[in-house]
Amino acid sequence: MNESEAMAVLVSAQHISYGQRERALGDAGSALKLLADPHAHEAALGREGIAALRAALKRADRMLDKLYEANVHLITSADARYPSLLAHTAKPPHVLFCMGKEDLDDPLPVSIVGTRRADSYGLRHTRRIARELAERDACIVSGLALGVDTAAHRGALDANGRTVAVLGGALDKLYPEKNRTLMEQILESGGSIVSEYPPGTAPTRYSFVQRNRIVAGMSHGVLVAQAPHKSGALSTVNFALEEGREVFALPGDVDRFGSQLPNQLIAEGARPAACASDILQAIQGMAQRKPVHAAAPQQIALKPAVPVRALDEQEQRVYDQLLSGDLDFDALSEQTGIAGDALGSVLMMLELDGVIVSLPGPAYRLA
Repeated sequence: MNESEAMAVLVSAQHISYGQRERALGDAGSALKLLADPHAHEAALGREGIAALRAALKRADRMLDKLYEANVHLITSADARYPSLLAHTAKPPHVLFCMGKEDLDDPLPVSIVGTRRADSYGLRHTRRIARELAERDACIVSGLALGVDTAAHRGALDANGRTVAVLGGALDKLYPEKNRTLMEQILESGGSIVSEYPPGTAPTRYSFVQRNRIVAGMSHGVLVAQAPHKSGALSTVNFALEEGREVFALPGDVDRFGSQLPNQLIAEGARPAACASDILQAIQGMAQRKPVHAAAPQQIALKPAVPVRALDEQEQRVYDQLLSGDLDFDALSEQTGIAGDALGSVLMMLELDGVIVSLPGPAYRLA
């Protein structure tokens, strides 16, 4: 077993959080050393983590065989094929599962995100801008969802350009199934399909938010094409701002549902983008600069419109814990008694409602 295979096995161990993996890897020095003697790292993994890792080791050969049968590449952050921009973020995936072109370190990646319910205006201009960007050698990164994501990928394909789709679940749990043909076209064109999740992992609301950090982290800038005020695209914007990446927005009619978030972002400092040149001029020269994780104040202070509503019981528990200060995901889980995907869903709804903000780590703070 090599290091990338060992990392894939480690990631496949259920109920071990990102923070636990990070601490254990820091202690062990490598995934191979960690798997060789899991009990030496019980302080980082806990007893349940040790048991989960032992179970993952029993499944390892079968999982790896399936991955290689499906022509899946395993790319760790130490690999030259790993996206260098993503490697310099606060929470880079420990391993990426990749189908298609395995070199993900593109020189000029640009992300395009937005609503699944895009109208003809949003779809038309998203596809046009993506095509213009691809014609000028940009790699279009998006999430393979319906609506804006689909238009962005198709725009890149129109130009015979490169596009990367980042999934919110495992490669063998494609969502939405309607976009399987699009996925195949991306692979045939020299594009890539990427996930941080091991085989068998179904997408959840929380995993889609985590997917958004990869979409933002892989790119020099993020274009929000169309989205309402309360949209998952807002989490992508927040991740981009945390990493010091540029944020762009497609202007639209003030009475158009899908133009609510783009127009809000422009009012708060995002760059308006009506064509590829608006984006490329702003990020010119970034490909020649070494990416650096940004901890500086951000250029946009997002203030989403927040409806006043009562918090449910789990949301109130999270709110009460954050009254005393910032907490990371693991600490919130421990102190609230809410585990895994359930906590992720609660945090996502609180963030979309403007009650909390996410910080690098990931950690959370009351807005």
